[in-house]
Amino acid sequence: MREKKSLVDIYEAFEEKESTIRGRLNENIGICFKRLGRGIYIATDGDVQAVIINGDTWEALDDLDDDSIDCIIMDSPYGILDQQMTWGTTRKRNLNGGWKFETRDLDNEIYTKLLRILKPGGHMFSFMPASKNDTHEYIEAQIQCAKEAGWTFNSQWVWDKKMMGMGYNGRSRHELIHFFSKGKRRLHPKGHAMRRTPDVLAQTREHSRWAIHETQKPIDLIADIIEFSTLPKEVVLDPFAGSLSTASAALQTGRNSICIEIDKNMIVKALTHVP
Repeated sequence: MREKKSLVDIYEAFEEKESTIRGRLNENIGICFKRLGRGIYIATDGDVQAVIINGDTWEALDDLDDDSIDCIIMDSPYGILDQQMTWGTTRKRNLNGGWKFETRDLDNEIYTKLLRILKPGGHMFSFMPASKNDTHEYIEAQIQCAKEAGWTFNSQWVWDKKMMGMGYNGRSRHELIHFFSKGKRRLHPKGHAMRRTPDVLAQTREHSRWAIHETQKPIDLIADIIEFSTLPKEVVLDPFAGSLSTASAALQTGRNSICIEIDKNMIVKALTHVP
């Protein structure tokens, strides 16, 4: 059983001189960075670290070295979400006039940047909405966009949330997860989690009462993907970190992580949140 860790217990947000921050990062995963500055948060748990960067992903990726990341896990703020703002009038997000974050579609530029920094054979998992009449063309377009940037599409996984969403007949209780790789996907030794992981991951979604982000993913769900794709002490990247589930899951599984989040207030919430 994985040891549960609270971000409030293990994360340290600090404003120190750049040389001090660089020194700490260079002990482990600092080699991934070319420059550091304000808006950087770090956690050390044993011999693994989690680094959180407050910034725009499209720009922040330029600071990461080629072939420096072992796995990418992302839940991007895809634009198809905006259509849901026109449905119904009772959902809290509709009453509030929309999402609490800005949406932006993945494009050739970011797919190309992500490919550059991932190691050959490395995995990328990208969350997508359930396929329906208003989303299936968008989902297929995203696969095609990634392939045009050089990604290999391996398969489509399913996250079973175990709880139904809003709607009528056939209410969704799942999201899709696209599994890409940089070239032929990497395989792991016999006995590794890859050998026993199905393409349907059943983890209960975070209840809205406790979640700090509107599209928050369960830590155990992210941990399943991390253990499938990486070995201990390797580096996981989350370009759209949100509630920092990836940072927490990486520490729990003994992996290093780099998480990028544009909303500083969300980072502060995640760092001080007690599950």
